[in-house]
Amino acid sequence: MDENSFGETKSTLSNDLAAKISAKFGVNWRQVEYDDLVKPLHSGIAARLKIDAYYKSRTSSIPQSVSQQASFWASSYTVNTWTNAVSVFVDASAVVDSDGTCRSHSDNENTTISASSTFCPYK
Repeated sequence: MDENSFGETKSTLSNDLAAKISAKFGVNWRQVEYDDLVKPLHSGIAARLKIDAYYKSRTSSIPQSVSQQASFWASSYTVNTWTNAVSVFVDASAVVDSDGTCRSHSDNENTTISASSTFCPYK
């Protein structure tokens, strides 16, 4: 997320939502700095706030299909020079089953994704 988008998550934040974030996560979003996005919780909150702000101003709903999600991700979270962002998203999503298991390309075994920093390696 670029710094301008991060700023929008703060400037468009309602008092009600700020209070909910504080109560649920112990984070005062109005005091979070851009450099704090290296923390997974902070970057997750920022991403969700961006999605919320984006779809509040539209009649469409949050994308459900992988291709729609890929297009949203590419236009909202990547730099404009990354021309293959949609295909990268689709390829990455293809290695994760809906139950959260990660298909391994090397040995065809499944590995469960934990809530830690484990991720699905691909190509």
